[in-house]
Amino acid sequence: MDHTSGVPDLSFRLLDEITDGFSPDRILGIGSFGKVYMGVHRNGEKIAVKVLHDMIALDNEQFTNEYNNLKKLEHPNIVRLVGYCRENTHEYVNYEGRRVIAEEIKRMLCFEYLHNGSLDKYLFDEHHGQDWNTRYIIIKGICNGLKYLHEDLEAPMYHLDLKPANILLDENMEPKIADFGLSRLFGEEKTRTTTSSVGTFGYLPPEYIERNIISNKLDIFSLGVIVIKIMTGRSGYSKCFEMPHQQFIQLVENNWRNRLQKPTDFEEVKRCIEIALRCLEVERSSRPTIGEIVQQLSETETVIHNLFTQLPHRRGDST
Repeated sequence: MDHTSGVPDLSFRLLDEITDGFSPDRILGIGSFGKVYMGVHRNGEKIAVKVLHDMIALDNEQFTNEYNNLKKLEHPNIVRLVGYCRENTHEYVNYEGRRVIAEEIKRMLCFEYLHNGSLDKYLFDEHHGQDWNTRYIIIKGICNGLKYLHEDLEAPMYHLDLKPANILLDENMEPKIADFGLSRLFGEEKTRTTTSSVGTFGYLPPEYIERNIISNKLDIFSLGVIVIKIMTGRSGYSKCFEMPHQQFIQLVENNWRNRLQKPTDFEEVKRCIEIALRCLEVERSSRPTIGEIVQQLSETETVIHNLFTQLPHRRGDST
């Protein structure tokens, strides 16, 4: 491992202690490659401890890949790596009726603890759950984090498994993209054919399902699915394939119209649903880049600001 990255190497003994012996009561989540436990230091500080499953063929590659990807990332909308553990331990096991000592490699990654858990717990329709302002903060934060990965790093990084379960929320509902085990760094080539399995069914675009092509547009397709689910809930997402795009846009706009706190919020709703549908285009060349998406959101915010300043003051407001 790279000991010069500034990420502390934490002992297995310490992590065992702060997770109460990796108690089932401390499990925060279970993914394809491991379980995540809540660890509580003696000073009360909480961290999330991801323990990789004991799969010999995958462990070293998976652990090293995620560690190397995470240690270089620093952005408000990317989960922060706070430590790691790669340690050989010796334990007694039963082998052919005898108790023998076996060597086991413990591999763990430690992250900042995010109080509100993953986004998938908050996917409700327009009439339940979070208000529009909170949902917009989540959408904008995911887009900012993805822009950092795609366009702000020296070597672009594609997440390749973007989904609500891999988006964590802090106490202010600010999102942070997590789980970089499948991520890939891209150099000059922007598109690649892979024999490896990536992503999660339901968030993968046609070019990967049919031809195993991965590019930055794979993440964009996943983003489109997520944004629609944030805006309409899980059941609302299926409707976008059952009707023409313009009809679906009108449906979403009408569903939100009476719930918006400010008249200017309607412009954000309209822009977000339009962007999401563009992200789901079958031809990946027709999908926007994340830079274009962030720019469109910023332009909409500017328009809203100008509209708001032109609105007549409500009675009782200061002039």
